[in-house]
Amino acid sequence: MNVPVLLRGPLFMAALLISACTTTPSRPVANEEVHRQHLASLQTLQAFDLKGRIGVQTQKQGFSGGFTWNHQPATDQVALFSPLGSQVATIDKDPGGVTLVTSDQKTLRAQDAETLTEQNLGWRLPMQGLHDWALGRPTAAPHEAIWDEQGRLTRLKQDGWDIEYSQYQRVGQYDLPHKIYMKSLQLNLKLIVERWNIDDSNDTSALQSKP
Repeated sequence: MNVPVLLRGPLFMAALLISACTTTPSRPVANEEVHRQHLASLQTLQAFDLKGRIGVQTQKQGFSGGFTWNHQPATDQVALFSPLGSQVATIDKDPGGVTLVTSDQKTLRAQDAETLTEQNLGWRLPMQGLHDWALGRPTAAPHEAIWDEQGRLTRLKQDGWDIEYSQYQRVGQYDLPHKIYMKSLQLNLKLIVERWNIDDSNDTSALQSKP
């Protein structure tokens, strides 16, 4: 049966669209085994030093400046600096609790960093899981994750945080986060790591990222 001339154009275009839909390759999906291998390699990292910039925004206030962080298996020490480089606070965490020293040398103590920073800085620093998230890996708690074709996290939802990894940097044999964006109901937190110094349990020498 002949198709009327007026219908040939639309039918031809529809056929092209159907053909395009059936032949266009799907978006590449990351290999889950590559992801597992990447996470397994990160498990060898037990300690690190890093230096970078931090940005914080709550409904009532904001903060931006520099920070340094020394993480060991049982302790953490974080120093916060103003944009001009003056020290705003230091936070020391050990098995006995958390100590915060203000810029005027006032010493405060609590059982957890989240409570201590909220009461004295106006925002909660999520130290409970931050050392894992900073390395680009989830904690052992339930989570949702998206990773790229190299097995690296690009999106993580865990413990009330929505975490986005927009850029990585090479440190020795590891791909470690360079830019991390974290969002909760109360807080937006941005971390830019300018320098990594890591202790690899498989290598006694320290590995540094480029300044």
